[in-house]
Amino acid sequence: KAGGWAVQLAAMSNQGDANALRDKLRANGFDGFVDSVQSGGKTLWRVRAGPQTQRADAQRLHDQIKSRLGIDGNVVRAP
Repeated sequence: KAGGWAVQLAAMSNQGDANALRDKLRANGFDGFVDSVQSGGKTLWRVRAGPQTQRADAQRLHDQIKSRLGIDGNVVRAP
């Protein structure tokens, strides 16, 4: 799914840890995905939920994840 907004929950240096968090999201009924980004010469694995087409929907998703899983993320643009 391209475009819109997502909730970034973590950026990790270990892909296995990122995949485990993504799987936890999915097990709790959320759409989760992992993508990678280069930062300071290292690869970071970003764990995100979504995407949503509207920022307000992504904010609601953030609130649901925080309430249910206790993970406080950030609403970000999803390419």
